[in-house]
Formats: sequence, C-alpha cells, structure tokens
Amino acid sequence: MSAALLDIRDLKVSIPTPQGIVEALRGVSLHVAPGEVLGVVGESGGGKSMIARTLTHLLPYRAQASGSATLSGTDIMALQGEALRQFRGGEVGLCFQSPRAALNPVRTVGDQLVDRFRAHAPGDGLKRRAIAALAAVGLRAPETLIEYFPHQLSGGMAQRVMIALSLSCNPRLLVADEPTTGLDVTLTGEILDLIAAQARDGDRAVMIISHDLAALTKVCDRLVVMEKGLIVETGATRQLITAPQSPYTRRLIAAVPDVTTRRTTSPESRDGETVMTLRDVEVRYPARFGGKPPPALTGVNLDIRTGDTIAVVGESGSGKSTLSRAIMGLLRPTGGEIRFRGHTLSAMRFNQRRGLRRYMQMVFQDPFDALNPRMTVEDIVSDPLRLTEPDAARRSAAIDRVLVEVGLDPSYRTRRPHELSGGQAQRVGLARALSIDPELVVLDEPASALDVTVQAQLLDLIRRLTERRDRAYVMVSHDLATVRALCDRIVVIDAGRIVEQGATEDIFTNPSSPKTRALLDAAPRLHVDAR
Repeated sequence: MSAALLDIRDLKVSIPTPQGIVEALRGVSLHVAPGEVLGVVGESGGGKSMIARTLTHLLPYRAQASGSATLSGTDIMALQGEALRQFRGGEVGLCFQSPRAALNPVRTVGDQLVDRFRAHAPGDGLKRRAIAALAAVGLRAPETLIEYFPHQLSGGMAQRVMIALSLSCNPRLLVADEPTTGLDVTLTGEILDLIAAQARDGDRAVMIISHDLAALTKVCDRLVVMEKGLIVETGATRQLITAPQSPYTRRLIAAVPDVTTRRTTSPESRDGETVMTLRDVEVRYPARFGGKPPPALTGVNLDIRTGDTIAVVGESGSGKSTLSRAIMGLLRPTGGEIRFRGHTLSAMRFNQRRGLRRYMQMVFQDPFDALNPRMTVEDIVSDPLRLTEPDAARRSAAIDRVLVEVGLDPSYRTRRPHELSGGQAQRVGLARALSIDPELVVLDEPASALDVTVQAQLLDLIRRLTERRDRAYVMVSHDLATVRALCDRIVVIDAGRIVEQGATEDIFTNPSSPKTRALLDAAPRLHVDAR
C-alpha cells in the first residue's frame, strides 16, 4: 500500500451546547493514499462534514478537537496564520455543501475566481483562467457567467461555481462535501468524474462526502460509513456494497431508491378542474451590461389540474427553478400568459398577487435559506395562516395539526432553524406551505440535500399528501427514482423549452426525446455501478 497522503488518527471533536457537550467525532481514524478517491457516507449528524471542517480549521465556535491529522507530513492541527491561509485553497481544497452560503454575495463569480488564483496561483491571464475553470465544470457561456453575482445563479449553477473554485488551484487534497447536491443525474456523473480525475495523476487524493451512495459507487475506490461520530465500516467499494457487514450499512443500502422500479399502482384518470394554464411563457433575466440575454424559458405551454402530480425534470440550468418561480408569481414573464383561478398573474399588481398566496404555496430547495433564522417554528408556520385565520386560538390549533401531519412533535414549536436537522427543517418548510391548505403546491428539490434514510421518510410523507386528489402538486426534481414513484406526469425541460411531456410510465419505458433518454441512461443504479 502507498504511504498515506492524508493520515487521520483518533480524531475527536466536542462541541458545547446549552443541552450539554456533543461528541461530533469520537475517535475517527482513516487514511487516503495518493491517487485514491475515498467516499464518506452516512446519515445527517454522523460526523461526515465535521471531518472536512476539522481539516480546514473551520470548526464551530468553542469546538475542541484532539488527535492528529497530517497531509504529506504537514501537521494540519498545528497550522495557523499565514501558513493556514496558504494551506487552504493551495494544499487542500474544500467544496462546501451550501454554495450560496459559501460564495461572496457582493462579488461576481469572475472576481471570486480571480481572487483565488491571485492568492494561490498568481500569473498572467487571470480572467482567461477563470473562464476556463467555469467551462471545465460544464457551465454554458462562461465568458458571460463570470459577470454574474451568486444570486443570479440557479442552485445547480452555484454548486458548479463552488466546484470550480475548489479545483482552480489544483490542491493536493480535494475534500468535496456534498458536491452534487442540486445537480441533475447527467451532470452529477460528469462532476464526480471531474473530481475523481484530480486523483488519477498519482500524487493527489480526493475525499467525497455525500449522501448519494449510488453516485459514489461509480467513482470511489473505497467507502467509509459513519454513524454518530464513529466509523462503523470501511472497505473497497464493490465489497462493501455487495457484502456489507454492519447492519447500519445494510440499512443505508436498502434505502437507496431504484430508478428501475415501476409504480405498483396506476394513477387515476385526470378529469379535475384546471387550476393553472401557461401559454407561450417566456422569461428573460435582465442583462447586466445591456443587450438582450437569451431566454431562461421560451414557448412553455402547460396545464395543471386538480389531482395532478407533475414532475419537472432536466439538467441544471435548464429552467426548472425559473418555471417554478414563474408559476408562483415570484417573477414576471417577459412574454406569454400564466392564468391561475381565472386571473392573469403577469397583469396583476403585487398586492393583488399577494391575495392569491392563499391558494398556492412553495417548498424551497434549501430549507435553511428559506426559513427565517430569527423566527421560531411556531412563527414560521403561522405566518401564512395570518392570511386566512384571524383567531389566535384556532391558528395555534392549526399549527399543532400541521406539525403532526408532517411528522413533527408540537414541542418543536419553540425551536429555531439552527436547532433543526436538515430533514426537520424541510418538514417545517412543508408545514408552512400546507398550513393554509393551498390548491397548488410547488416543491423545488424537496429532498436533494437529505441523506437517503431521511429522504425516504420525507418522500413517504409527500406520497401520502399527493394521494389527496383535490390538490395539485408540481415537483422539480433531479431524482428520477423519486419521480417515478411519486408523480403521474413528467415534463422534461432543456435549454428553457419543454422537449417532452407525458404519463410517467410512458416516459420511462418509451422516451421520444434524446434529452430524456440521456437523463434516464445517466440515472445511478447502485447494483450496476458498484466498482
């Protein structure tokens, strides 16, 4: 075996909280050899991200770390000052889990890449190198994108910019924390191949932290399974997947959704009332320096009826989230017409559209971005209720009822978002949307940032909700296995246009568009892709 590039021994991290000391890591030992791609998997709270934060000295306030961690003989735990600054980004690159929180909101994408080059790889042609870094992660029109600010990016585009930053200076160790969250299946494979390629020249290594076990089996040489701050199993990827020893590992594998599984029940016929119609909808974002930018959506036609559960799928940046926001009236179309309950949304003033919030709600992709950090769960869930229920006692009863409906105990009312896990926070977002019993619910990647076991719980909850045939649901998702299990119709978007739509099983068994076939072919299959 090659000498370890990264060597971690007996790493422990404790974090003081008002409820007591939390042992985030409890004696973790692992190594990564030169040229190796190591995958770290497990449920939320298992300690995966805490390893990454320890290696880059980004632990929570007052956290205490002990043990040893070396990179090519450098004592990581002892680094400080200028040596630590050069180590970050130069020797170790960290791809953060939440790109919107990690990117500087007041600097353009290009400026942030140039800053990284200037600090760790100075030289000529910094702007040209920034454009090349964006092109390398599959971003379209990178020469235009460098002028964008983070808020102008879709979730998938922001994730790719984060990956470009982490790869830009060719670090010896790349630690990618959930690098494919929010990415479509085709891009997930491409990005993981790109990340894994960093280790293939022999003197670099990659550690990928992810809940997407199926995707990791395509690129990782070894897997480490973590539970409650401990490593419960480690081994070569194929061996661990085909013959897991730990009961916990077996539960993780069993929870991975399978895109080949057909629906066990057939959807009922759809003869419900039309809730919303979209006709020739076009959306263009304003250009930063004038001119006419390409449309984010163009020529979109769609009917949404009560009883519908519609999936919107496509590659990152194809226009899925733009479509969901246009449906919700959160942005105004530049062409075409969107009608809801007999009203033309684009012709209504803001205060008029606000009155329609009673009938349409949205569950956002990142719950921690969508929930107000200063508000309690009670305040968050009751906020839309104020539109429909003036009586405080009835509002309180409705809060308890909807929390129970989404699987949360009413005692969570007093908690704030930072006191919730990812799955709990997403349930609160769902409770907020359902609290006023809307006619139309839009779910934008509701489970993309959750581990497989929590995903299964949340999606089972959504399945029960969609069984109510007097409501309409539109789900934006990259997870084709989830789409097949939950949705009756599929809309496939590419470059802002609908390229195919139809019944779910028809799309899966007989796709007509090359783009749809590419998406289906790229869907990860755990039992096929194990290395």
